[in-house]
Amino acid sequence: MKTAENLGATALPLDEAHPHGYVTKTIHWLSCGLIAYGHVNALGSVWQLLDPTVYRNEIIFGLLLLAVFSFRLFWTQRIAGVTRLPATSLKWEQTLSRTIQWGLYASVFGIILSGFAIAIGFSVSAAAFNGGFLSASIGLHRFALGVLPLLLVMHVAGALWHKFVRRDGVLESMTGKLPI
Repeated sequence: MKTAENLGATALPLDEAHPHGYVTKTIHWLSCGLIAYGHVNALGSVWQLLDPTVYRNEIIFGLLLLAVFSFRLFWTQRIAGVTRLPATSLKWEQTLSRTIQWGLYASVFGIILSGFAIAIGFSVSAAAFNGGFLSASIGLHRFALGVLPLLLVMHVAGALWHKFVRRDGVLESMTGKLPI
């Protein structure tokens, strides 16, 4: 059997996922919690931004989300590694995984940046930002909010695929050993 050790790395078989570290797992689950919090506490109407307390809270939450996802992107790209797919993963699995991961980042950053643009549109006079700017920002925000759940479902489906079909430890690389 080919092992990573044969290739000069750790002794895990090439068909098993390497576990993520504590920092990566923490960032991952914190990101999940923040997305869930944002979904549960989403504004019902953009006009709620006229309330200074709501406006301030949305800006603070947006900055927190931006900081966490920016750090997450930096951490996974530069320090911890992006994927835990085994070396024997098929090309389509690698491509789909990478596409979904980048889609998640694009969607979250799109939500954050368009949210800031909407906030700016509400805080600056109509002369500075016409209705087109605000409409485009709201459209991008709604689009990214619509795409995010689809990508999250695909992400979870991929994890379950690796748990029950491939049985390669990819899900456990983020959760630890599961009883099932």
